[in-house]
Amino acid sequence: MAQPESGTDMLSVETPESVAFAFELAGLGSRGIAFAIDSALLSGIMLAEAVVIGGAFLLVYYLTRRNILLVAGPWVLAGAILLIFVTYWGYFVFGEVARGGRTPGKRAIGIRVVRDDGSRVGLADSLIRNFVRIVDALPGSYAVGMVSVLTTRKHKRLGDIVAGTVVVRDSGELVLRSDGGPGAERVSLAREFLDRRPQMTPDARHQVAAAILATFGEEPGTWDEPTIAGRLADLTGWRVGGEQLPPR
Repeated sequence: MAQPESGTDMLSVETPESVAFAFELAGLGSRGIAFAIDSALLSGIMLAEAVVIGGAFLLVYYLTRRNILLVAGPWVLAGAILLIFVTYWGYFVFGEVARGGRTPGKRAIGIRVVRDDGSRVGLADSLIRNFVRIVDALPGSYAVGMVSVLTTRKHKRLGDIVAGTVVVRDSGELVLRSDGGPGAERVSLAREFLDRRPQMTPDARHQVAAAILATFGEEPGTWDEPTIAGRLADLTGWRVGGEQLPPR
């Protein structure tokens, strides 16, 4: 179950195990800056590809003294179009699927893409989300996407609506009742997770553990759930001499 809290730009998520946490939704400004960074990087990548391809043909021409473009021109054009397509779409899909919802631009700004339930974006989700980017980009200035972000409650462009995804700030803010301040809240939440971890499903364990670790300012990267849980035990003082202490 996931829905924004009334009157706030938050996405509240509750797992089947009744562990609740919340993400701050990313607005149009941060998303626009992230996209500008990604566009600049993409332009550099595609320019480098063009230089390499052009240099290769110049080298062949220099060595053979034959203009191979007269023969291979149509194939070269088709290959170049395919390369541009794969580079452009692959850039976003790779960042969202393999990098935890973060393209380089999103990582620089501190935002990421997640599913509506707070879990990681899958390959199908990312493919759908980025395919609909064609519509969001209309009429050439991303006007459709910007209007959608500004007028939807979860700040979604059309690609997010169709794919069931949302862009959130990468603070990993979590909701938990606590008598202490923010630091005590993080520790309390981590300890509650470690205490209830054996009763949770594997997917929920990984999802919640990664989100909690983010509140400590650390990235799980490619760690599996037991490794993340071990790090949380270290951060909360539940591990002494390699052994996890019992709940307090």
